[in-house]
Amino acid sequence: MARRVILDCDTGTDDAIAIMLAATRPELDLMAVTAVWGNHAVEHTADNSRRTLDLIGRSEVPVYAGRSAPVAPPPGAPAAIGSTEPDTLPIPPATAPLEDRDAVGWLIETARAATQRFTLVPTGSLSNVAAAVAEDPAFLDAVEEIVIMGGVTERGGLLPDIETNVGYDPEAAQVVLDAGFERLVLVPLDATYRTIVTSEQCATLRKAGGAAAGVAADFIEQRIERYRTLPAMEGRAAAPVHDALTVAYLVDPTLVTLRPATIRVHTGDSPTRGRTDIAFDPAGAVHVATDPDAERFFGLLLESLTGL
Repeated sequence: MARRVILDCDTGTDDAIAIMLAATRPELDLMAVTAVWGNHAVEHTADNSRRTLDLIGRSEVPVYAGRSAPVAPPPGAPAAIGSTEPDTLPIPPATAPLEDRDAVGWLIETARAATQRFTLVPTGSLSNVAAAVAEDPAFLDAVEEIVIMGGVTERGGLLPDIETNVGYDPEAAQVVLDAGFERLVLVPLDATYRTIVTSEQCATLRKAGGAAAGVAADFIEQRIERYRTLPAMEGRAAAPVHDALTVAYLVDPTLVTLRPATIRVHTGDSPTRGRTDIAFDPAGAVHVATDPDAERFFGLLLESLTGL
């Protein structure tokens, strides 16, 4: 039986590729996409999600727009900077309408009515999920597993000290981490930066044929141009596709190694607001993805998008 999945996205280029993967894999049953603010305003993330689903012929998957701001920011908290990529993905407009139900309300109602548990995959700010937990703590009982793209463990100076999904709404992130989900997996920047896709692999994607593979190659090449000057990339013609690794893990959990850990998020008016302190601990309740297999990750991406 296919695993029932809800993606909670601030859809830009890497979320779009995650949606393509989730919507095309036979192992997964994509129930819906809930849009949240983060790298882009929620009206854009909802629109981009619908555009992506239309592109791959999955317009029947509903998209719900959710939170447009952090759940409980302290006075004077800095505003999110947002992504440097355009707010609207350069693919045709969606034909399917946006659902008129609020995403947080829909998540709660879906959880209450569920006869089968589902997997929740947040790849943007955690504002929607924290709001659902706060409104109805029983929400998490319907969630079999929550797989979050967020956080960073490395402190060597190559990776950003604060990962944006957590950094945009640290209070929400801490609420979700403390909520008591039965199984919580964190896919941090350390893992996603070890599954970079190269320019040569983009050419392989494009050669494979199909609209989805071509668009994914375009998106990754745009990311390469933005990322090549970052310290972690050291000028290489390659870039991470952060959010896609969360879905790849669902398809093949052996792509990564999971290590138990405890996590504390810096919140409030701390000068390190948004930082994640991740301590690997055999007694830890969070499973942190490490040591991904980059070659197999790209192989899964290529197999999934070819011919669509």
